[in-house]
Amino acid sequence: MRRLFGRDRGDAGQTAVEFLGIIPYLILGGLAVLQLAVAVATVQGTSTAARAAARTVSQADGDATTSARRAVPDWLAGRITVSVTGGVKPGVAVTATMPVVLPGVDGPNVTRRAWFDPEQGPSPWG
Repeated sequence: MRRLFGRDRGDAGQTAVEFLGIIPYLILGGLAVLQLAVAVATVQGTSTAARAAARTVSQADGDATTSARRAVPDWLAGRITVSVTGGVKPGVAVTATMPVVLPGVDGPNVTRRAWFDPEQGPSPWG
């Protein structure tokens, strides 16, 4: 009776087996998208930290490392180092180690630099 309607059950479950073969590629693609998002967030956070630290240095208004760590998300704050350069135009270099989705693997370092001209008079904010 099965052959009468043109259905042969010899390939039952083939779709499920093919889907199981695709799952590793789907997971790999998802991890790649997640890593790209982490990379973009790390670069953006490092740039923000550099600007915040440079602003603090130019106004002589506190610790550059503290202001840099306050400017980034908690997951990035422990991964940054701040180095201050003096001179006529003080600058700041902030380096962050990029987290990697795979456990136990260290990511590359991201360094961003920023500087502001020092304040010449009293701050307009008091």
